[in-house]
Amino acid sequence: MLKGYLEKEAIPDWEVELFDLNLAIFHRLLVGLADQSVRLSAEIAEKIDIQMLMRAAHLFSGSNPEMFYDSGILYDHLGTVFGNFTNIFVKIFHQECADFEKTGELTPLLRLMCDLIDARQPDAVGFSMIFSDQLPVGAALGRYQREKHGRKVLMGGSCFVEGPENFLKWYPKATDAVITGDGELPLKRLLVSNFRTALAPGVTYSRNGKIKKTPPSYEKEIDQFGIPDFGGLHLTRYFSPEPVIPLLLSRGCYWRKCTFCVHYFSSGDTYRMHSLDRVIEMLRSFVEKGISNFSFVDEMIAPGHFVKLAQAIKNAKLDIAYYALSKPNKTFTPTVLKEMAESGCKYILWGVESGNQRILDLMGKGTQKEEVAQVLRSAHEAGIANHVYIICGFPTETPMEWAETLNFLNDNKEYIYATHRGNFSLEEGSPISRDLAAYQISETWVIRPTPLGARLGYRCSEGMSMEKAKSNFELSLPFLREFNPHARLLANYRDHALLFYRRIGASMRPSSRKFPDITKIIDALT
Repeated sequence: MLKGYLEKEAIPDWEVELFDLNLAIFHRLLVGLADQSVRLSAEIAEKIDIQMLMRAAHLFSGSNPEMFYDSGILYDHLGTVFGNFTNIFVKIFHQECADFEKTGELTPLLRLMCDLIDARQPDAVGFSMIFSDQLPVGAALGRYQREKHGRKVLMGGSCFVEGPENFLKWYPKATDAVITGDGELPLKRLLVSNFRTALAPGVTYSRNGKIKKTPPSYEKEIDQFGIPDFGGLHLTRYFSPEPVIPLLLSRGCYWRKCTFCVHYFSSGDTYRMHSLDRVIEMLRSFVEKGISNFSFVDEMIAPGHFVKLAQAIKNAKLDIAYYALSKPNKTFTPTVLKEMAESGCKYILWGVESGNQRILDLMGKGTQKEEVAQVLRSAHEAGIANHVYIICGFPTETPMEWAETLNFLNDNKEYIYATHRGNFSLEEGSPISRDLAAYQISETWVIRPTPLGARLGYRCSEGMSMEKAKSNFELSLPFLREFNPHARLLANYRDHALLFYRRIGASMRPSSRKFPDITKIIDALT
């Protein structure tokens, strides 16, 4: 989006080049492991099966489509190998970043990443980061760019929803500024003003040892930003048999009432949609290049807008496949879901969260348990696969209320294709954190500080403790893991799931695997 906007604005003297450092470094690591130019300690080497890792990388990159789609057992095995590889190297990166913070000397993998950036000879560097795991690496690379080359460094991305001030205190040498809110106008103003931070909106920066901020920008008419430009990215090099393009069709969340959520804060408690004409323009620009698979990465798409979107795609005669996120309420009627399926919707990630009505109400979901079940059935009948988010251990939740969620999933297992699940986490700045008493939270404490603020522990006067919730969640995992119709790990690789559902079409059916006895799991809950 930033590249598309800046190129459209044609800012004098500046060109924007995209570089996916994640993709580049992992490809370089794979090559290095294969030819032994990347050397590992004996302890780390024992944890990586190089031969199987290469097989996973080739299969995920489309070397053998039939095998990719046909063997769920193989997919699970190779998906585990590939996930293990990424997890190991994230830990190595973090250790090297910690060493760099102490010594200022580049360690081998950081040097490799710096070389990849330096080879492009940029005048300035911007790091866009989504996940908190990326922050130590971005901070180290930003510091190196500033100290070694005197380059201007900017940082932004959705991981900075909260805490840019904390980040600058943790990493005072990492960046000239952190951008929050919409990034287009701030970046343009920084470029045309020779990086005068006080003139740009949504900028947090350090001056004379003090942290300063300017108010963020949330432009109402987001069509003015143009369409995203993926030029320069090697879309066929991603670990997917076919490219799947992420598109943001709106900014913010139309609901903004979930009491546990902070995701929509990056859009300033707003909801702004691209016009349907602009969405069709975006989609058509990729279809004309032979790309037809998309992930709509909006926080949520409202059912009323979803049906209009589906009709616009059908009217434009675009043969595409996509998935998106939403909330299962009664306005997702069979008619609406049928329209969505006909437009290319292959699966939805639904914010179900709980199968207990009291907990749903406390979460502020605005959904009714019976209506959720009907939406899941109707979506399945329309040919849309259902992936559901589930949270265990919401404040005051009892073991039997968690058991209700398990029973809800069991009752609807013929319509559910995957569970995305986890324990409740108390986020600083969330509605819950601002009114602890309303959720019977009697005490909070810092589990560990992070560059974006503290990770909080808490104690409730009612319901499961954090420890009990974790224990009960782990007891439930053998059941929760069994939902996917192809492979357990397919839900971990969401773009792969889209391609799988597109390929098998109407023949897809929920898992025929043998689920463990849910009554034994429930009896074991404490």
